[in-house]
Amino acid sequence: MNLQRSNYLVSMSRSLRHTNIVYKLFFVIIVGGLLLILGSSYNKNNHNDDDIFYDAFAQDENNVTIKTTKLTDSLYMLEGSGGNILVSIGQDGVFMVDDQFAPLTAKIKDAISKITDKPIKFVINTHWHPDHTGGNENLGETGVIIVSHDNVKKRLSSEQFSDFFKRSVPPLSEKGLPIITFSDNMSIYQNDDQIKIIHMDNGHTDGDSIVFFTKNNIIHVGDDFSDKAYPFIDISSGGTVDGLISSLKTISSIINDNTKVISGHTGICNKTKVNEYANMLTDVRNQINQMITEGKSLEEIISLQPTSKYDKVYYDYNNIKPNDFVTLVYQSLTKK
Repeated sequence: MNLQRSNYLVSMSRSLRHTNIVYKLFFVIIVGGLLLILGSSYNKNNHNDDDIFYDAFAQDENNVTIKTTKLTDSLYMLEGSGGNILVSIGQDGVFMVDDQFAPLTAKIKDAISKITDKPIKFVINTHWHPDHTGGNENLGETGVIIVSHDNVKKRLSSEQFSDFFKRSVPPLSEKGLPIITFSDNMSIYQNDDQIKIIHMDNGHTDGDSIVFFTKNNIIHVGDDFSDKAYPFIDISSGGTVDGLISSLKTISSIINDNTKVISGHTGICNKTKVNEYANMLTDVRNQINQMITEGKSLEEIISLQPTSKYDKVYYDYNNIKPNDFVTLVYQSLTKK
């Protein structure tokens, strides 16, 4: 009887230990799952849309579709997540303007394969920001020749910090860096077209370039222009309001009424829209400059709403709100 009881107690003890282990594992799994859910919820609820610009990738790439728009027999615009891409196709291969975020490279290449079986030969970066250069490393690893202004390569080669977004951007690897750079202007002759790459004044950044396909009469102007949003003047990257106004005037002098204007984050525009943008910038710049001369503080200038008559025209506030724009113009003019 005692032996049976002893065996029974040992069996019960083992059973209890086993049950405790199971409960502990169950507890760990449940708590871990809750933490993951809470963490995910925290990230979603605390995500700042302004961070999109500097995120390595702002959204789940599985949810991004690459939209292809035919502009001419040899030029196409690709839209996805990040700056719009301009693609030239022909017997010489594929010439790209900008390449969006790295996780989208496969989708971008797939979209291009649907319009041509030629390989990608060149990509030009209109400026250094990661929503325009994120695919550099992927393309560079396959032998694509990356072209940019000197300042773009300098910024892509070292960590950058944005005072506005309070974010650091790590440098690209050697494969993602431009291997051809220029200090002023250059031309590339591809696909029966003269492609003029022209460095602009320090506007959006200090490395802004426009890419003009002269025969097709289509121009990619990077982020120097938008028909629906106020500009991001990246002061940390050498951008200035006066340089941006000057750049827009240069663009207007190059194009004509029939030129199709492609920018980083808009649809197909024209010279009229470019001139309207330049006029808006000039007006707001002059208003703010006058208020600075009168001794008004930034807070006072913001309260006077110098952009008010344009706020419904440039309505996309995902990145730059009217007060942000006023602040950037003020900082550009005062160098504060």
